[in-house]
Amino acid sequence: MYVIGRDRETREWLGWGHAWAHETAVVRRKSEASRFQDFVACGDMTIVRRVGDDTAEVAEYVRRIHEAELLEHIGIDPSGVGQILDSLAEAGIPDGIVVGISQGWKLGGAIKTTERKLAEGVLVHGGQPLMAWCVGNARVEPKGNAILITKQASGRGKIDPLMALFNAVSLMSLNPEPKKKAYEVFFI
Repeated sequence: MYVIGRDRETREWLGWGHAWAHETAVVRRKSEASRFQDFVACGDMTIVRRVGDDTAEVAEYVRRIHEAELLEHIGIDPSGVGQILDSLAEAGIPDGIVVGISQGWKLGGAIKTTERKLAEGVLVHGGQPLMAWCVGNARVEPKGNAILITKQASGRGKIDPLMALFNAVSLMSLNPEPKKKAYEVFFI
């Protein structure tokens, strides 16, 4: 999961990511177990015991953002989203705000926008070790006139939070209007 919000005054994009892993993934990836525990310790990752707990927790984060009137859209990879959609519905999230974000070469614009916004200092991230690890696992592959982000050939590293970042950037690039209007009160 990756969340981006825009500061009302500076217009900076402020980002935060989180990942979930089932405890069997930690067992299967023994070489990464201590790294995962470090991510858990700093609050970047949650290890779940039951399949479905991850999507329920994602939906809870989304519900809190929605109730704060800060949620415009949710961008998700359209493949394999059934349980996420079910969890969002159970949390009371309206169907109309979920947007499928095309993957593959169609993410090229979001990848380039992310790069530019980071270089400009407009996209401000939390300096999270999880995201640094995900970026380190990603590889850029030119395909014709397009670029793709893929995992390393090793297949051990994950890039899901990075891909979620690109989905969020795709939506923020549409320049959504804030739902909550800021009112100023002046005392004379």
